[in-house]
Amino acid sequence: MTKFADPIFPTVFSANPTEFRKFDKDLITVLGSLSNNLKLILDAGIDFDDNIDCVFITYTSNVVANTQDTIAHGLGKIPIGFVVIDRDKAGVVFRSGSSTSVNLFLKCNVASTTMTLMVF
Repeated sequence: MTKFADPIFPTVFSANPTEFRKFDKDLITVLGSLSNNLKLILDAGIDFDDNIDCVFITYTSNVVANTQDTIAHGLGKIPIGFVVIDRDKAGVVFRSGSSTSVNLFLKCNVASTTMTLMVF
């Protein structure tokens, strides 16, 4: 988890506050607000999928090896690829047709293999 530290503003802002121009006061207010918002976000933690346009899906291959499966991915666009994150046994999963904005078409060379895919 990230712990955010408040920024150190330039020395112009550490001068006597009674000498600040309106612009200086407004800038300090805005920067302080942004700093607080950023601190709340970063201290709460940022998940992997907050930073990348992807979905994680669980896929179990067909009971017959090398048989095409149609898997709804939920990404909302045509994926450019996928990465196998975890699987319950040996097996190679591969694309068996062109993906659509709704489905992936996959095959696995081992029957009934359950895996987690990161689709992006």
